[in-house]
Amino acid sequence: MTFARLSSLVLAASLSPAMAQGSAADKAWPSSPIRIVVPYAAGGGTDVAARVIAKKLQESLKQTVIVDNRPGGKSIIAYEAVLREPADGYTFLFNNSSHGIQAAYKNLPYDLVADFAPVSPIAYSSVVLAVAPSSPAKTLPEFINHVRQNPGKVAFGSFGVGTSSHLYGEILNLSAGIDMLHVAYKGSAPALSDLMGGHVQALFVDAIAAKPLADTGKIRALTITGTQRWKAYPNLPTFGELGYAELGSPGWWGVLARSKVPPHIVARMADEIRKVVAMPDVAAKLSEMGAEAHSETPANFAITVQADVARWKRIVKERNLSLE
Repeated sequence: MTFARLSSLVLAASLSPAMAQGSAADKAWPSSPIRIVVPYAAGGGTDVAARVIAKKLQESLKQTVIVDNRPGGKSIIAYEAVLREPADGYTFLFNNSSHGIQAAYKNLPYDLVADFAPVSPIAYSSVVLAVAPSSPAKTLPEFINHVRQNPGKVAFGSFGVGTSSHLYGEILNLSAGIDMLHVAYKGSAPALSDLMGGHVQALFVDAIAAKPLADTGKIRALTITGTQRWKAYPNLPTFGELGYAELGSPGWWGVLARSKVPPHIVARMADEIRKVVAMPDVAAKLSEMGAEAHSETPANFAITVQADVARWKRIVKERNLSLE
């Protein structure tokens, strides 16, 4: 036996116990609490959805699952918090479809696509186009005509530059060939307040926040993203059925991991999410929030996320926007 061959055998023998221990540790996952980081304050739609899933995962995994709210910094604070933790499958990110918008930002301190791995969505979520109660428009076609007759004078609000509420408005500008004026606010509360007061005429807002206001006449919902009508808004037409394909895709809530998390742990988490999402009480709760329970394999979810990234980058480029 050659010296080189003998050395390789000795090395393999010395490594095998450590490799066996690592494999056993992976198989024992989860053996400690799991943290799910949410980029928004407690109480919003994304946070509530995260807590619905976290509670059920805690039961199925028989391990503590903690929701950690890290709002601010255009979600960068939360993303960096996840990246600071080991890629061991004990820290996950929970976000909505605005995740892909980050790829359009300049000087991002990480690579959105390379550093984060999609695990699974938990639901399709919807966004409503609402107008002020004083608006003359009762339908989307009427609103489009109103904007065309008043180019540059009809203002739509958003929760801030580069937020999904902003970019949905820019998609409508492009798709309908109109020119709404954008007014950015620092968050959803002042934007909704000014919409109710008629200081801005339109706003893209998530369905759960819009519904009680629409039901009481404080705002008027015109249409909703997606192609199929939502149970919470059975009489509200979708952008898809009105011919606006760019706004025909529903949003999502979902779980992502660091890209270096072992694939079998990602697959296990995706499988657990699939089981949770299939529970009738979870589907019912999500439906109350204006969302439709839905899960996918990590590979299929990655396709969804890639499409989002491409769409938001294109919208930012075509509208000549600068996201810092």
